[in-house]
Amino acid sequence: MKKIKLLLFVAGITLSLLASGQVPQFIDYQGMARNGSGIPLANTTIGVRMSVLEGPLPGTLVYSESHTPPTNSYGLFHLMIGDGTVLSGNFTSINWATGDYYIQTEIDPNGGIAYIDMGKSKLVTVPFAFYAANAGGGGGSLWQQNGSDIYYDAGWVAIGHDTPIDYLHINNPGGAANARITSTQSYYIADASGNTGLWFQENAADVAWLYWNPASQAVFMYENGSQTMTWKQNNVGIGTINPLVKLHVTEENSAGVLGSTLGNMYSSTQMLSPAIYGFAENNTSTISYGVMGHSYSTTSTYNEGVFGEAGGGSGNNYGIYGVGMAGTGGGYNVGIYGEDDGSGAYNYAGYFNGNVYITGTLSKGGGSFKIDHPQDPANKYLVHSFVESPDMMNIYNGNVVTDAGGYAVVELPAYFDVLNIDFRYQLTVIGTFAQAIIKDEISGNQFTIQTDQPNVKVSWQVTGVRNDAWAQENRIEVEVTKGALEKGRYMHPELYGKSSDFGLVSGVPHEARTQYKGTPVKEKDSRIDPVQK
Repeated sequence: MKKIKLLLFVAGITLSLLASGQVPQFIDYQGMARNGSGIPLANTTIGVRMSVLEGPLPGTLVYSESHTPPTNSYGLFHLMIGDGTVLSGNFTSINWATGDYYIQTEIDPNGGIAYIDMGKSKLVTVPFAFYAANAGGGGGSLWQQNGSDIYYDAGWVAIGHDTPIDYLHINNPGGAANARITSTQSYYIADASGNTGLWFQENAADVAWLYWNPASQAVFMYENGSQTMTWKQNNVGIGTINPLVKLHVTEENSAGVLGSTLGNMYSSTQMLSPAIYGFAENNTSTISYGVMGHSYSTTSTYNEGVFGEAGGGSGNNYGIYGVGMAGTGGGYNVGIYGEDDGSGAYNYAGYFNGNVYITGTLSKGGGSFKIDHPQDPANKYLVHSFVESPDMMNIYNGNVVTDAGGYAVVELPAYFDVLNIDFRYQLTVIGTFAQAIIKDEISGNQFTIQTDQPNVKVSWQVTGVRNDAWAQENRIEVEVTKGALEKGRYMHPELYGKSSDFGLVSGVPHEARTQYKGTPVKEKDSRIDPVQK
């Protein structure tokens, strides 16, 4: 029989608990079997006897077991020392701290027990878990001893697998991979022993703490000496130790929440991608907000409760999008509501810098245009009132001169007949005393003027009432009886000698709103300072 060459290496430690509270008792072992010509013993079953010898060599046998592992196409085989058929000794009772240990490998290439001795290898990586089982320290393993402490700084540590990709890599493919930290102390103190939590340092300087605080019944995070985050009663607080909602953010000099989103929300088929999404439904509180913005500062140049900005989309872009959905109650349903609730000289319920488009009816107490005064634009405004009418009235006007026979045909826009009904006419003669009449009324988008003298200049005006499809379905009701919600109330109660209590209740009552804080309040709880002694 040709001599068998064997390449052996210990690949790692598999942490399989024998019972609750016990340590792992297996060594993950891999080898490569080749024949005397160097050809792998591929895809076959071999017999292997593994023995643990206590040094010095030639060694004293303390444990022996047998395996019949299969090889792969490269001659590689794998087994777990401590999990074979026991031939002698007790693997779990080996005292790894007493001295040097060696692994003796013997192989039968035919899968039997006619073993060939392949030599002995010193175990220089005694598993720390085995060593810890006997309350040892350091020893001859990769772990080093420093007084009553042990450490390992030559590589990374894996638990549950053999391929760590960081300094401590825990993996349990079959379930949870938890790390548990326990303590009998009240809460974590960074520089005291026996306390529960995580302590982070960079360049020997404390940078962060994460710990449980029984006094506050909360988890706190500190960063660079300042409390930054709180988890309490399923609420998360940032900048506050007592979060009142699922996410409660307070910040004095910067943005409390910055939302950023790329791509789709939920799934590739749902084209919603909100950076911040607020949802409130079926609440029993007086006021329910999907998103609430509040900004108040006597030192800021600008205060914006809610700021919306949108652009860049191939479809529609909306800075702020509001929808008023009808409910079962008798109150108002408003997509976007604004109210002037200040005493300053420049207060507006809504201010639009640009074009405004409204597809429905615009109702108002009054209307005007307001421009820089043409004669003194730097110091004055020029304001004109709207012309009001109970009808949806269109106005057309112009000037015309009759011909030698005293006739003039006025051409109106091509859409005039389709758009208007109920025509009204007004004629004014200019420059001479003459009579003017409507000779032929509007037909085919034109009408005829006749004067009793030739070549007379006539100023004309025609009005019509809108008759397009939208106007037909949305006629202005001139006199309207107030409904139950508004009866007994006034749009401007002060004009009728009434207090503001008699105003319409379209907005949120003032007393129910979040009140302004004249001076920002920063919460502090001395119980959560992590550097207490």
